[in-house]
Amino acid sequence: MGTPFITLVEPGRIGDYRPNLPLSEQPDSVPKAFLDAMAVRHQVFVDEQKVPVENEFDDDDYRSCHWVVYASVNRTVEPEVRDPDTDQIIYPRRSETSTVPVGTVRLVPYPHPPHPVSGGVYVNGQLVSSISDDAHNVAATTATAAAADAIPRRSSLAMPFTVERATELHDGVEPYVKLGRLAVVREFRGYKLSRLLVRTALEWARTHPTYFQPSVAAVGLEPLGVEKLGSVPKWLGLVCCHAQKDVVRAWEKFGFRVDSGMGTWMEEGITHVGMFLRLDLNASDEK
Repeated sequence: MGTPFITLVEPGRIGDYRPNLPLSEQPDSVPKAFLDAMAVRHQVFVDEQKVPVENEFDDDDYRSCHWVVYASVNRTVEPEVRDPDTDQIIYPRRSETSTVPVGTVRLVPYPHPPHPVSGGVYVNGQLVSSISDDAHNVAATTATAAAADAIPRRSSLAMPFTVERATELHDGVEPYVKLGRLAVVREFRGYKLSRLLVRTALEWARTHPTYFQPSVAAVGLEPLGVEKLGSVPKWLGLVCCHAQKDVVRAWEKFGFRVDSGMGTWMEEGITHVGMFLRLDLNASDEK
């Protein structure tokens, strides 16, 4: 594997992607980099983890930043041919180098739905059952989802800002961005590509702290869920991830901490926990 490189697909630049179509049949408006991200996600989440293909893409993809890591791979196209008597090479081996997508991650801007219900079971982002007795949280989740339906899916806002239940690491009010859909294809694991993707995304977020700040002039105060200009939420460096329980230790190596107050829940049949990290937005940009 050659030296990997990363490309970024910014929000709203995934063209007219249609989740019901195979990648080979997507409209020309969809950039190749996003198709590459979806190809990786399909291999990891759909083929390996058996997530239903129709549930792998969601509306957050329209408003997220997506990073794709590529690797240069040298493959033998024609093997060498030797003279059976003299063992001399008659035709040398012919190889070619190609660049292939091997990993991806996305960064979802705020706001977000309320934290998942502890003990909840989610399918395609929707709560379908719960063993939790936290009726208030269940009601808040349902109400916020209904409010989100009134906002176009390609809007920079997926839903209004809301106050949610406080947890160990989140006060229920502060805006946060969410890192997720981290995937590296099986053949390229062990090369620290997950770390490269996460660090790239976090450093980008740290150095672009106002990138996702909503425009009051463009959106208005009401969709933001605030009554006056001075109360428009501002991102202060808080990052969340909904981590599969089996890979918590990997996320801890990136600096995330498990938020025990969020509990555990099921997404597409896989147990998840909430984790948070706070970036220092005042850190020096010098390397």
